[in-house]
This record gives sequence, structure tokens and C-alpha cells, in this order.
Amino acid sequence: MIGRFKVYLKIIFAVFFITGCAPKFFYNPEPKKDIKEWIRNFTRQKSFSYTYELKTATLTITAHGDCIYGWAEHIKGIWNYEDTVIPFEYIGINDREWTKKDKKWEESVRGEESDLLSQIQRVLEFEHYELLSDKNDYFYQFNATLPFLAPERWREMVAYIKISRNNYLPAFIWVGLPDSLVCWQVSLANYNYNIKLESPYYEMKNYEIKIDSSINPAQAIKKINRRLKLLNLRWRLKKEDKKIVLQAPGVYSIDDIKELLAPGRTDFFGIAQKNTDAVRVAYLQSNPNQNVYLSDWQCSGDMVKDVVIKFDNLLKPFMLIKLKRKIELPEKIAIEVDSNIVALVPLDKDKKMDKIVIYSNMRYFDFWKLRSYIAQSLFRIDVLPLAEGSD
Repeated sequence: MIGRFKVYLKIIFAVFFITGCAPKFFYNPEPKKDIKEWIRNFTRQKSFSYTYELKTATLTITAHGDCIYGWAEHIKGIWNYEDTVIPFEYIGINDREWTKKDKKWEESVRGEESDLLSQIQRVLEFEHYELLSDKNDYFYQFNATLPFLAPERWREMVAYIKISRNNYLPAFIWVGLPDSLVCWQVSLANYNYNIKLESPYYEMKNYEIKIDSSINPAQAIKKINRRLKLLNLRWRLKKEDKKIVLQAPGVYSIDDIKELLAPGRTDFFGIAQKNTDAVRVAYLQSNPNQNVYLSDWQCSGDMVKDVVIKFDNLLKPFMLIKLKRKIELPEKIAIEVDSNIVALVPLDKDKKMDKIVIYSNMRYFDFWKLRSYIAQSLFRIDVLPLAEGSD
């Protein structure tokens, strides 16, 4: 499953306005303090490639792969078990997995064979990192363990991580016994390349898209197609008789499709200086403990010209909202998507603005979906599965 989207409820923003296309920062790292933020930023990356090795008393695995964070992975390598060498290859997308056997692909529910990322995430759950060296790159020891490597000696395990000085992201992670007879290690590189991962074959499923009778079907199809293009989804949408029919790969569940085609209605509101001046009280990320007092200033999402996601010089992703023209904005605004306040944005009130930059702690894949909401709002859509041959 993609996950019950409600993505805007997860967002924690650091936001500001810029005049250029990409903010640049002078950064003086403090490695003892900044390591936690570097690990957090790893979770915001779009993609990476890796080499992987696992060694136990009886088994050695060597592999390499590509990962689209939180969505897909392709791994290929060799199992070496007591002098028996077995090649393997897996593709995992969403909750489905394909295993290559005798030059043919077999599909199943996704497991950890095609999800090395889940192992990396478990290893990096630990809080305390001890800086051992800051020469060239940053080298730390921490307390991660992988009990399956040596069930009877897991308490003896040590872990190390190297953070690259070039991008402040993990470059190498090692977990094992001090004598190195048992270990798990992964090297990471090529962050945020445009990796394309697809299933070996597609099982296309048909759905009926139902919209309100007051909406012009031709305009509806045009807007839905733009949303799909923003998401880089090559799904097929067509009108057959009185039906709008969507063809999507079976790797997407009906709940996934509903999330991707959510309305995404966006509005911008001014924030009152005093709560007594507010015309409405809202809540940041639907948290009743975070009141947001909205003023009578409002701007429709129709003012949005385009929305893009880029990475700054520290490889932190940001969303750049481009407006159709420069306008005067309040000192601080709130962004609302589908009746949920997703961001509070401080602005330069002395300037007319046509660009707003948003930083988020959310994962890139969810950030990408939110971008499609803001860039192309839709309308209420019902998605109904069609029986095979019923279209």
C-alpha cells in the first residue's frame, strides 16, 4: 500500500520566500550535533544506489541495487552457501515482488528480499552516535544490532557509519561482530538520480471514474491526465460511451488510486496578528493543540502557476510554488489543502512575491504527491473496479 495518504497531516515545515530558483547555504557542520539531522535527511532523499554484503558462518551474500525511497527497489546478486553459488534477482514495487527464476519472473507479496531499505531503516533507528574521526569524511560508532547475524552473540555487535563530507549523507554502514567473522554492510551512492524501476510485466486493471454530473467529462479527463503526468504515471484514461475508464497497473490498489486522485483543493490564508482579529480558527496538521488564527485575507489555489521540487546544495528537498503574478501577501500565510492546514509560511511583507519555498520533513515520495495536489487540483472522484471485459 502507498499508505493512507493524508500526507499533509505529517508535514513539519521550515518555510521562507526567495527570489531565485534554489536557495544556497553556507554551512559550517558540527558533526557531533548534526549527525541526527544528517540521518533524518537521508529519509527525505528521492533515490540512491547501493552495494551490499552479508557474511555469516555459513553464508555470504554480495549484491548491488537501486532504490526509489519508500516505493521500489531492484537488487541483483549472488548467494554463496557452503560452496554452492546461486544468483538471484528481485524487483519490489509498492507491496508486490518479482523473483527471477530460470529466466522467468514469479510474482508474490513483497518481502525483505526486495526491500534492503527496511534493513537500513532498522539499523539507523538508534539515537546515539559517537564521533570517531572527522578526517576526510565523518566516521561514527553506534549501537545498532542485527540479531539474525549471530543470535547467540548479538549483544557483542558493533556498528559504524560513514557520512560523506560532500553531501552529509550516509556513504557506508557496517554492523557485525568485532572480529568481522559475521557482518552486514552497505555502501550508498548516486543520491537522487532519475532511477526508473518498473515491474517485469503489467497486469492492467480497469476502473470506472465517477464524477459529479455538473462536471464536463472532457475537462475532467484533461485535469486528471495532468495530475497523472505530474505524478509520472503513464496510466490510460478514456471515455467509453458514458463512462470514464481508467486503466492502471495492478501494483496500485484501489485505495492507492483514490489517494493519488484526491481533490487537492488548495487555498492560501492570512494569519491574524491577534486571535481577536481572526475570522476563523483552524489547526496545524489537524492538531487541536496547534491553533491557527486566520484573517480575512484569502487567495485561491487558482493563483498557482506551477509547483516543482528541487534539492538545495545540502541535498535537502524543497517545494517551489510559482504564482501566476507577483502579489502583495500578508506577513505570514497558512496553506490549506483539502481543508487541512499543512504549512505556516513567514514572508517578506515589503515585497511583491511570485515564489514561495517550502521545506518539509516528509519523505520525498509523499512530498511528490503533495506537489501534484497543489499543482493540479481535482474534484471529488469515486473509483469503482470494473469486472474484466465490462469496459
